[in-house]
Amino acid sequence: MSDAALLSLEAVSKDYSSPAGPLRVLHGVSFSVAAGETVAVTGPSGSGKSTLLGLMAGLEQPDAGKILHRGRWLGGLSEDGLAAWRRTKVGFVFQSHRLIAPLSALENVMLPLELSGASVEEAGRRALEALAALGLSARADHRPHQLSGGEQQRVAIARAYVHAPE
Repeated sequence: MSDAALLSLEAVSKDYSSPAGPLRVLHGVSFSVAAGETVAVTGPSGSGKSTLLGLMAGLEQPDAGKILHRGRWLGGLSEDGLAAWRRTKVGFVFQSHRLIAPLSALENVMLPLELSGASVEEAGRRALEALAALGLSARADHRPHQLSGGEQQRVAIARAYVHAPE
């Protein structure tokens, strides 16, 4: 795999426990993604798509193989280092949105910026821009339960890209 790749997986495998014994979800997966490249992960339900994305985002660790970001092995990072990597390099939109209920749409989008050290003013400005880009300016002060499912999804998208992940 090329060190120039934005993200590389080398012979990655992942197993889960089940009542019937170990369940191999991924086995020996290898590929690279270049910066700016678009990749679609497709397959039937239960084929390992979410597991693969979780591994690529550093939310899970492989049982075998390596995941590298720009040639740097993610398995060598501490938990704090991995969290910092996710905060600055990864944008992830979960199927269930995972918005924080007591926070407004604006506050949900501001959160990753504030966690990365941005001032409240800077975080607010950038979060408002992200919400506006997705047609949600008028809904910025609404809590997740006050938003439709589609609006919640767009807030989650804004939160994922507001910090300009790679």
